[in-house]
Amino acid sequence: MKNPFTKLIHHYTYDMRLKTKLVISHIILVLLPTAVLSGFLYLRIYGIVMDDSIRSEQALSAQTVTSIESLVSHVGHASDTITGSMMVQDLFRVPRSEASTRDISTSKMNSLFHLVQSITDHSMIMDVKIYYDDSVYGDLMQYNKIGNALFNPVSSVSSSYWYGIFSTSQQSRLLCPELYLTPDETGKSGKLAYITRIPYTYEGGTVSDIENASAYVALYLSGPAFETVLRNDATVTDEAAFLVNERDVIVSASDMGLAGKYFIPRRDLEQRVGKEKTFSLVSYLDGSAYVAYFPIADTDWYMMSIIPALHIGDAGKALMTHFAMIYLLFTALALYTAFRLSGSIADRIIGVALQMETVRTGPPQPMDVADTGCDEIGVLSDTYNYMTEEIITLMDSQKKASDELRMAEFRALQAQINPHFLYNTLDMINWLSQTGQSEKVTEAVQILSRFYKLTLSRRELMNSIEKELEHVSLYVRLQNMRYDNCVAFVVDVPEELCEYTIPKLTFQPIVENAFLHGIMMKEEKKGSILLTGWPEGDDIVFIISDDGAGIPPETLDTLKDDVNAGTGSSASPVKWHTAFSGHIGIYNTNLRLKSLYGESYGLSITSTLGKGTEVTVRIPARHITSD
Repeated sequence: MKNPFTKLIHHYTYDMRLKTKLVISHIILVLLPTAVLSGFLYLRIYGIVMDDSIRSEQALSAQTVTSIESLVSHVGHASDTITGSMMVQDLFRVPRSEASTRDISTSKMNSLFHLVQSITDHSMIMDVKIYYDDSVYGDLMQYNKIGNALFNPVSSVSSSYWYGIFSTSQQSRLLCPELYLTPDETGKSGKLAYITRIPYTYEGGTVSDIENASAYVALYLSGPAFETVLRNDATVTDEAAFLVNERDVIVSASDMGLAGKYFIPRRDLEQRVGKEKTFSLVSYLDGSAYVAYFPIADTDWYMMSIIPALHIGDAGKALMTHFAMIYLLFTALALYTAFRLSGSIADRIIGVALQMETVRTGPPQPMDVADTGCDEIGVLSDTYNYMTEEIITLMDSQKKASDELRMAEFRALQAQINPHFLYNTLDMINWLSQTGQSEKVTEAVQILSRFYKLTLSRRELMNSIEKELEHVSLYVRLQNMRYDNCVAFVVDVPEELCEYTIPKLTFQPIVENAFLHGIMMKEEKKGSILLTGWPEGDDIVFIISDDGAGIPPETLDTLKDDVNAGTGSSASPVKWHTAFSGHIGIYNTNLRLKSLYGESYGLSITSTLGKGTEVTVRIPARHITSD
């Protein structure tokens, strides 16, 4: 028994299609070595691309940190401008004992409001508030203007987180995330705030106790401004960048969901990530990511930048994809060349082989090709086409001869019926003449003339159903003239069937058989014959029934076998003439129908002894206009 490798070699050598074999050979000899070389280069280049991608991300994150520091510096400069204004200095940089007695200059107050309005640009700085010590100062809110509630009592924000931080620490400035602000602040002013504390002074100019502040200048910032900068750092899907303060509160993020997912407490940063400003691979529950953290100057913030490891790999994959596309392009060109080279040989051989294979399902057909070529394969193709045309010519000649033979047999069978009826009719006319019934002789001759005009007037083998019904009716009239109107003949056929065709002398032999071997075999020599018809799908069905003597069972069985045999050898004319000469008309009719239409058409017979016989005729429905 052959091993699988030997079977594969045998299949490649002997069984595989020629074009496939040539292409596979090209792949093995050319493309496979280059594929192995490309894989080796991929392993070398991938590491280089990974390192380059991480350096690019570090540069982008450093640029993002610079942008954030610029925003914070801009806000700090704006805060210094307000706290350094003359009105704020005169009003709040005073000893606590003098705070309530300060004179407020209207011009300086107007200058302060104008300064605040110019700083509030609504793109970065959304609002400015000065929270004054309302336990010392009077009602400064009376100086607020419509649409600009600059002064607010510090008691209104005493419950805020940022106020608690200022009250327990020596910080003079604080960048506040949304968590530090009151709902009223976040709802009306902004989600972030840059707050500067203005302390009371002593007479000597030194800073007072940290718990005593004359006012807080709060600049409320636009959250989207920071988010936009952070999103510029997160350039790919699932990459995140977010700001965290020293109390592990997330200040702003490119995506808050991802920020929570990748958050690392400040105390664990050095252990898990390593030194700052350097990306390191960190494991999470759902995968690994490259993580780096960057301090933000002049704040207690740091920015965390997280890139899923898959996306760093994607950079290498992208480069390799480009390489693969170029490789595939050259591969496609190589395959195209292989197909073109093999096509000049394989395609024409395969074409001849496939065209020859169609002989299994039908007659051979010539190849429809514009140019077969002048080489050996072209000679083979031309020879095949010439041979096919000769075979088609012979098959057409054979079919024509077969059709002519079939029609000749049909005419021969029909010719057997015409004399058979003619002899019987002439015998009847002779009898009428001998009995002196000259008028009936004349009538019989006229009917017989019309009868044969319907069958012999044209050379065609077909008649309309209407004329065939007239023909059989004339036959019954002739027979009734002979047998003293012993048969009642009824025709029940829809008028729409009259325009369809039927072979001549189809009904007459069957009615004759019913007349002579059915009705006339009864003791009283009287009865009825019914001819009905209807369409059935693509066929037309007729039933000719009589109430005559019927056929004995043993005779009927043999008769059915011979009728169903059609053109078979068991239904030879000799057997019919010797065993059932009385039914020769039915035999010929059945044989003609099968010869003309095929084995699925013709006659079928049922009979009950003493009750009558029924003959079913089935023919295809063919209209006169399309016959």
